[in-house]
Amino acid sequence: MEREGIKNVNPILANASDTGLPDQSIDLAFIFGLRYIAGGLENLISEMYRILKPEGVLSFEKTRGSEKKLISEVERGGFIYSKKEARIFLFVKK
Repeated sequence: MEREGIKNVNPILANASDTGLPDQSIDLAFIFGLRYIAGGLENLISEMYRILKPEGVLSFEKTRGSEKKLISEVERGGFIYSKKEARIFLFVKK
């Protein structure tokens, strides 16, 4: 980001199921390498829904398992499947 002069991005490292961020405070969340987590995806998806602004984007890397199951789980959490680019699935907050 520094090399490219990008100044409107603030990367954070946080527990994806409990970020500590304010409600509706981010535009975009990238979730990578967390397809299978202890306790399932429900808490993670719930937290992403809480912190994303209206019409915010959740970008999810698919690593293993059924694509249909991933889409169904994320949509059940309040997101709309938008598209897939390679291994990256994009969802928009309803």
